[in-house]
Amino acid sequence: MIGILESAIVQAMLVGQRFGIVTTGTGYKYIHYTEVRNFLGATSERFAGLIAVGLGVVELREGDQQKIVTHMKQGSRQVAEKGADVVILGCAGEKFDTCWWKHSSFTMPKEWREWKA
Repeated sequence: MIGILESAIVQAMLVGQRFGIVTTGTGYKYIHYTEVRNFLGATSERFAGLIAVGLGVVELREGDQQKIVTHMKQGSRQVAEKGADVVILGCAGEKFDTCWWKHSSFTMPKEWREWKA
């Protein structure tokens, strides 16, 4: 069975060379690393890493949206610095009703690709 993380990894690998994950809390970091490794069958150079931004699930739903966007953009920049050209949001709660990103995986905006270079 292919779940939400596996489908996001497949999509990320189709649209870019390296992907990273930005997640909210730190508690899932090890689990995400293990799930990525299990899905890919080993460690892979295509996985740039994972950044946890330290936001809680309730905060995502009810917190200051500007703070959430700021933290998620900072996390995305950090994973881009590790070499990711595609970012997967690591929590289903990161859907953002204000939608700063529309999908669970996305290609880095042009200005970030230029900033990364």
